[in-house]
Amino acid sequence: MLTIVTVAFVAVIVVGLLRILKLTNRVNNLEMRLDREVEHVYHRIENEHTEVWRQFENAGRDVTMVEKTIMNQIDKTRKEMDQAIDQLNRIDGELNENARRYTDSRIDKLIDTYFDMVGSKKIIKG
Repeated sequence: MLTIVTVAFVAVIVVGLLRILKLTNRVNNLEMRLDREVEHVYHRIENEHTEVWRQFENAGRDVTMVEKTIMNQIDKTRKEMDQAIDQLNRIDGELNENARRYTDSRIDKLIDTYFDMVGSKKIIKG
């Protein structure tokens, strides 16, 4: 009977050791798988980080390009406005000069008419 108990005890120990070895093997496999997953996660995080920085830099370049385009358009519009103002100033100067000449000619005509009338009165009186 002691032999049966010993055999049963040894069988339980062997089965226990086999289960321990099997569980140890599973734990080792799970640790390796977990290590691979952690490495994969770190790699993916690094890739995402690189992608985010790339997009950030692209956005910065796009903003700079849009800013330059807007500044160029503002400069172009300012030059066009300056040219239009210069042209309006020239036209205004020409109109003022024409108005001055016309006024001078009217005054000269008025003076000539006045002296002609004064001269005519002297001839009539005289």
